[in-house]
Amino acid sequence: MGALAVTAGSLAGAPAASAETNAPYLVGAGIYDITGAVAETGAFGYAANQEMNGLQERLYSHAYVMGDPKTGKRVVFVSADAGAMFQSVKLGVVNKLKAKYGSRYDDSNVMLSATHTHVANSGQSHDKLYQIAGADKSGSGYDQRNFDAMVNGIVASIERADANVEPGNISVTSGNLSGATKNRSAKAYEANKDAGSFDSNVNETMTVLKLTSASGQPVGMINWFSTHPTQFSKDTTHISGDTKGRAQYEFEKKMKSDPTKAKTFVAAFASSDEGDVVSTQGNSKSAPGFGGSSDDFVNTEIDGMRQYTRGEQLWNGPSTPVTGPIDSRGRWANFADYTVKGEYTQGAGEKKLCKPARGWSFAAGAENGPSDIPGIYEGMTKGSFSVTDKYNKIDTSALGGLTRFALASLTTILGADDACQEEKAVLLPDGKLGMAPTAAPVQILRIGNVALVGVPAEATTMSGRRIRAEVSKQLAGTGVDNVVVAGLTNSYMGYLTTREEYAKQHYEGASTEFGPNQLGAFLQEYSGLAKAMRDGTSVSNQVTPTTKSGGASRAGVVLDDKPLSQSFGQVLTQPKASYSRGQTATAVFRGGHPKNDFRTQRSFLEVQRKEGSQWVTYLTDRDWDTSYTWKREGASYSRTTVDWRIRGDVPAGTYRLVQTGDWKNGWNGKVSPYTGTSQEFTVN
Repeated sequence: MGALAVTAGSLAGAPAASAETNAPYLVGAGIYDITGAVAETGAFGYAANQEMNGLQERLYSHAYVMGDPKTGKRVVFVSADAGAMFQSVKLGVVNKLKAKYGSRYDDSNVMLSATHTHVANSGQSHDKLYQIAGADKSGSGYDQRNFDAMVNGIVASIERADANVEPGNISVTSGNLSGATKNRSAKAYEANKDAGSFDSNVNETMTVLKLTSASGQPVGMINWFSTHPTQFSKDTTHISGDTKGRAQYEFEKKMKSDPTKAKTFVAAFASSDEGDVVSTQGNSKSAPGFGGSSDDFVNTEIDGMRQYTRGEQLWNGPSTPVTGPIDSRGRWANFADYTVKGEYTQGAGEKKLCKPARGWSFAAGAENGPSDIPGIYEGMTKGSFSVTDKYNKIDTSALGGLTRFALASLTTILGADDACQEEKAVLLPDGKLGMAPTAAPVQILRIGNVALVGVPAEATTMSGRRIRAEVSKQLAGTGVDNVVVAGLTNSYMGYLTTREEYAKQHYEGASTEFGPNQLGAFLQEYSGLAKAMRDGTSVSNQVTPTTKSGGASRAGVVLDDKPLSQSFGQVLTQPKASYSRGQTATAVFRGGHPKNDFRTQRSFLEVQRKEGSQWVTYLTDRDWDTSYTWKREGASYSRTTVDWRIRGDVPAGTYRLVQTGDWKNGWNGKVSPYTGTSQEFTVN
C-alpha cells in the first residue's frame, strides 16, 4: 500500500449533479448483513470466553457515500454492528473496493467504524491479543468465515450505497441526551486539569447527519452518541447489536426499511468518544452502583429506546444545511517508533511512545464488565501496590495476595516492567510479544462544515474533547464548525486516555497501550491531517501495514444427525394453543447446525400470521422480539428453539412459528435446507 491520495476519491461514473439548489451533494446509502456464525463462536468485548449459541438480532453494515459534484470527490462512512473494527478488516475491505472501483475508494476516504456491541461474534482480528480476547470455549479466537462475512458484508453495503448515489442534500443537527449516561471512571476524569471547565464528565451531545434526495425523500441517517452498548452482560449467549442495534431497528422500522432490498433507508447509531462512558441503566452483571435490571432485555430496551427517542426528535426537528466541500485525509502512523513533540506532551518535552502493554488494572475489567479476580482492582499504579497490598487496602485476603504473587511472577518471567510506561505497572507486555498492532490509521473526513475524526481506539470523554479542540483550531477559517469524533475506526488499539487520566491507571489508563503520551501522538497526527486539509497539501504513510495470517479457525461442522424416528425440522415441543400479549411463544425443533449456512440476508426463523387462507411473514430473526437458540445434544444432534416475545401492540389473530435451517450429510458432505412449522396458536 503506497502513500495515501492527496484528496478524496474521484466520482467518475457518478450521476450528474442536480441543478437544483437543494441538491448540492451526491448521496447514497446501503445496508448488508454481517452476522456470521451464531453458535459455537466467541464474542468480542468482555474477554470472558463467551460461547454464543443463538441469535437475538442480526448484525448489519450501514454504509453512506457522500460526494461533491463540483470537485468530483467522495467519502464513505460505515458503521458496523461489531465489537471492534480491526486492521485486518479495513485492509480487506479497501483491497476489494480498489479491485472493483480503482482509485475511487482508498484508505484515505473510506472510514469504517464499529458500534462496540459486546455481543457480536469475534474471530476477525489477525492480532493475537484480540484473538485471545474474543476466544470461545474451545480457545479459538479466529474464524475465517466470520472474517469473510464481515469484510464481504461491509463491501456489499458500500457497493449498494455506491449504486444508489443520487443528487441530494445533507443537513446536521445536534442536541443533548442528558441523564442517560455516566462516567465509569469519574475519579480519573476529575484528575484532568480542565475538568472544571465542563458542565458534565460525559459527552451528552447527540449529533445527527441527515441525507435526503433532491426530491426530499429520506436516504439515510447517521447518529453519533457516546456510550458503551453493554446492556447485554458478559453472560449473554445470543448475538445482538445491543442498545445501538435496538435504536437502529426501531428507527428503520419507523422508516419502513428493508435490508434485503438493494435500495432502502439506512439508519446508523454510531460510536463516538465512549471510552469511559456507560449507560445509567447498566446490565445484570455490572459492578455495584452501575447495575440495572436482572433482565438484560429490559436494560437494553430502556437504553436503546432512549437513544432512538432522542434521535427521532432530532431527525424530525430543525436542522442546518451542510455547506462546503467534500474532502479527506488519512495515513498510517508508525506507533512502533514514534516521537511526540513537546507541544503535545503537556510540558514534558519530546517523548517517544512506548511498546504496547497492558497494566494490572486492565485485568480488573470495567464497571460494566468486572472480572471479579481477587486482589485485582482499578488504580493499581507502579509503586502503589505490592503482593501484600500494603498501600491500597482493597483486598488483603490470602487469595488476593496469592493472585497478585502469581501474576507478578508471570510478569517477571515475561520481562514486563517498562520504565517508559511510567505509572503503569505492566501486566502484559503485548507489544514485546508481538501480539498487538502498531500501525495507527488516523483519518479526517470533511463533509462540508462537518469534520469527522476517525479514532482507532476508545477515546475517553476528555480525550475526545481535546481532539475536537485541536482539529477545530487547525480548521478555523475553513468553514468547518462542527467536529465529531467517530470511535473505533479502521483498527483497534485499545483505549485512549489523557495524560492525567493515565496516571490514575483505571481500566482505561491500563488499556492505553502506548504509554502516557499516546493522546499527544494522536493530537499531533490529527493536527497534521487538519493542516494538510486546510492547506490543500498531501500526507503520506509513515508505515505500510501488512496483511497477516489469521491462523487456524475452529473446526467446522462434521455432520448433523438425528434419531431415526425423527426428521429435520420436526417440532419437538409445540407452542401453547393461545397466548396473551406480554407472554413468550416458544417452539422447539430438531434442527441442523447454524454454521452449515449463515443464512446471510435471510433468516433462521419466521413468525407467520394467518390472513384469510394465507400465511404471511410477520417477523424474522432481524426483528427485535424474536430469538433463535441452538443447543447440541450428544455428539451430532441439534435442538433449535424459536422464541417470540409478544408485545402489547401485536394484533390479535392466528400465528405460527417456523424454523428454517440446513443440515449436513455425514456421508457425502452435502448441505441441504429444511423447514419446520409449528401448530398454529392465537394471540389475544
